[in-house]
Amino acid sequence: MRIAYFDAPSGISGDMTVAALLDAGADRGVDIDGLRDALAALPVEGYKIGTERVEVMGVRALHFRVDVTQAVQPQRRWAEVEALLGEGHRRGLAAGVYQRAMAIFEALARAEAEVHRVALAEVHFHEVGAVDSIVDIVATAWALEALGVNRCFVSALPSGSGYVKTSHGRLPVPTPATARLLRGFDVAAGDGYGELVTPTGAAIVAAMARPFRPLFTLESMGVGAGTMRLADRPNVLRIFLGEAEESSDENLVLLETDLDDMTPAALARACERLRESGARDVSVLPLQMKKNRLGMRLCVLADLGVVETLALAILLHTSSLGVRFRAVRRQVLPRRSEIVDTDYGAISIKVAVRPDGSETAEPEFEEVARAASASGRPLADVRAAALAAWLLGRS
Repeated sequence: MRIAYFDAPSGISGDMTVAALLDAGADRGVDIDGLRDALAALPVEGYKIGTERVEVMGVRALHFRVDVTQAVQPQRRWAEVEALLGEGHRRGLAAGVYQRAMAIFEALARAEAEVHRVALAEVHFHEVGAVDSIVDIVATAWALEALGVNRCFVSALPSGSGYVKTSHGRLPVPTPATARLLRGFDVAAGDGYGELVTPTGAAIVAAMARPFRPLFTLESMGVGAGTMRLADRPNVLRIFLGEAEESSDENLVLLETDLDDMTPAALARACERLRESGARDVSVLPLQMKKNRLGMRLCVLADLGVVETLALAILLHTSSLGVRFRAVRRQVLPRRSEIVDTDYGAISIKVAVRPDGSETAEPEFEEVARAASASGRPLADVRAAALAAWLLGRS
């Protein structure tokens, strides 16, 4: 799985994201010329794009800029942006680019609709409807697609502080729409001065990324510079590209949620559904919750490739309102499966190799149970017979 990890201690904006992705893809043919060709499919005019190398507090970075050459730029509603992207798709914008750009704009539109309490179709983009923001979003979508990125993840984000001038007047940072877009992400409250996470940056994060640090093999890194110069840190975004295993015995993800309002029977059924959805393991632990309520902690061990599926399954099949997850590492013993013949039929045995080279075995419980039921013999007799057959085969 090709991943992009956004390391954003100075925040994130559209131009920083595009610059970092172009920088990371410099040796992969992902460059400004290819981006110009892709953007040519959009029915927008009055702009030029370019890049330049800069140094920010000793950090070498790439700066991406959109120079608006047309004095008057229209402000667009959601329906107009949707139509604009659709026309771009019909004129040659790749399907993956179109889908990613649509997802970013839709995330922003839903946040604006919630802030202003209007229907989605009535959302009026102001700054983000301008050509520079459209270019930033489509360019981000194009670069992610060109780099073959399957999943994006992001570090904790600084909330910034102070005020920013908008079409709605002078607003505190983060603005209402940005704050809504960042729900569920790790945010350092009050960290930094100024608008460190822009609405465009927040929309990219909300639509494309998860707040998580996966274990992956690093292939390249890109550094994108923002326009502002900060007093306490270099205003840059780093994006790490690499490969993460979708399935691994050692590198896994632990998903957790705490529940105090499900019956044991309903929770047991939910655990079954999670195993059916691809969980490596599912366990339930008792704990004491708020107001001294007795509750349960649902723990799900999963491969990175099915985290999204299992997170949705938890929210669908339990009463949970949210899911925590984090990368975990485990050390496992080499193991194999063998089949032995017994008087009760063939039984599968799981064999583990211990650190000293010795081997231990355990018959598969379900097969032992079936054989015991069919023969009318106790479980212990069938298990003992399977182990005896395995030991005999080793002698």
